[in-house]
This record gives sequence, structure tokens and C-alpha cells, in this order.
Amino acid sequence: MHTKEPFVKLNYVIFLSALLLFLSPSKIFSQSNAANLQIFYKLADSAASSLDQRIPASQKNVKLNLILGSAYNIFGNEIISSLNNNGRNIVNENVKDSSFAAVSFIIDNAKVTYGKLFKKSIFGEFYTTRNLILSGSYVLFSSDAKSYNFKFSYSDTITTSDLKNIENTSYPFTQGQLPAEPFFSSIYEPVIAVGTAALTVILFFTIRSK
Repeated sequence: MHTKEPFVKLNYVIFLSALLLFLSPSKIFSQSNAANLQIFYKLADSAASSLDQRIPASQKNVKLNLILGSAYNIFGNEIISSLNNNGRNIVNENVKDSSFAAVSFIIDNAKVTYGKLFKKSIFGEFYTTRNLILSGSYVLFSSDAKSYNFKFSYSDTITTSDLKNIENTSYPFTQGQLPAEPFFSSIYEPVIAVGTAALTVILFFTIRSK
């Protein structure tokens, strides 16, 4: 008559373990915690590399006119460094060598946006999709003048608790507006928590009474 009792108890244990696993915050999802400014540097490097690919290989010297404004002048050194790493020499206005390429480089937008908040487990923390965009243009004066637009982007998933570490208050363009927390999240979580606790108590006393 009592041979099924261990099997029943085992089923309860498995059920509770699965329930707790489902409700616990998941750690198996990877996300980046790189600062927004660091990512913008990489996007600026990509923009400079795209410029380098359009400059004739024979023109090692580049007379560079950076038009970044006060908001984005922090990218100046990154652009110059990228061109130097690709074998270009940045020359000044008084250079006598006529084989240089003249470039006007403009960054007109650097922006961060965050997507809707979501969770990967019921009681886990909120996640959001981080999107960064860097755009602008450059004019290359070589044999003739040609204008090119560029737009580079980056996206990943972060936790909302990461914001204090990835944004830089000294540079407003590294900050974005976080969407509001979903309304129903603040309602169903307490209900589920109470229900889960009640279910656990019921199962505990049910097992003890067998």
C-alpha cells in the first residue's frame, strides 16, 4: 500500500526544483558591459578605416580637416590614430609635397537608444537592447572632390543596472533615455511570489502527512 509513497515524494521534489529553476534569475545569457564611449571609439575607428580604403594607396600623406564640433572633438585622436595605423601620415597646411590627399571629415551624430525592458526569468532583473549609432561624412580631395556618407552601428543586450557603469555624464551623447518599466511586471510578480510560497507550504504539509 505504501510502495508509491517515495515515488510521490520524488515527484514533488522534482516539481519544486523545476519551479525554482524557472523562477530564478538566469545567468546563462551573455551580455557586454563595455562603456558606451569605448564603443563609440570603435565606431569612429571603423569610420576612419572606411576613409582609408578610399584614399589611393600611393598617397601616404593626408591633410586632414576634422569638423567635429565641441560635442564630438573627443574622437579626433582616434581618427588620426586609425589613419596612422593604416600607414598614413597626417600633414599640416604648409606641406610642400603635392602628393597628399586632402580630407574634410565630419561627425554629425552620435546617439544611444535603449529598447523596451524585458526579463529572461520572472524574478530576474530587467534587460534592454542597447543601440549605438555614429554617422557623418567626409570629402576626399584627391584627383577630384568626392563626398561619402557613413553610418556605423552597434547593438547588444545589457541589464538596466549596467547603465550607471556604461554611461558617462561628462559626454551627454553617451547617455540615452531608458523606457519605463512594464506596468504588469509590478503586479504579477508579488502575486506569483505569494502563490509560489503558498504552493510550497501546501506541498510540504502534504508530503509530511503521507
